[in-house]
Amino acid sequence: MSEQHVISEAELQEFIDISCELTGFSRFELSGTGQVNFYYQWVQKHAGKSLTALLQLYAERPEDARQRASFIEKQLMTSAALTPLVRSIIKLWYLGQWFDPNNPNKTEIPSANSYQQGLVWTAIHAHPQGAKQQGFGAWAEPPVMTSVVKL
Repeated sequence: MSEQHVISEAELQEFIDISCELTGFSRFELSGTGQVNFYYQWVQKHAGKSLTALLQLYAERPEDARQRASFIEKQLMTSAALTPLVRSIIKLWYLGQWFDPNNPNKTEIPSANSYQQGLVWTAIHAHPQGAKQQGFGAWAEPPVMTSVVKL
């Protein structure tokens, strides 16, 4: 990115919090991708006004987990103005690909690292093809099985 943006620590923390809510991954897991600051700056550069509006609305979320989930579903996921950005943020974290909120057919790969760090690989217990190889003999080990938690 050629243009540098000033990182507001409070906004960055809100971005991390909302990213955790939207992806289902913890702060630790998102930080482990090494993409937190980069993604925050990317979204700020490509959807700054909408991001500010989203974070301001998100700041009004209830503390109670169930009420917060309802708030996110009703206020963020159904907002004509904010839902495209919310979806773009989710796709950015999972796929490492930016879908322009104003034109979902326009996409960009923010960086080579974005693909490698996509949450989709962790979610499906796989590795990105051509990167992060599992190592010699990994094919001989059975896949990791996890249990599904029903909410």
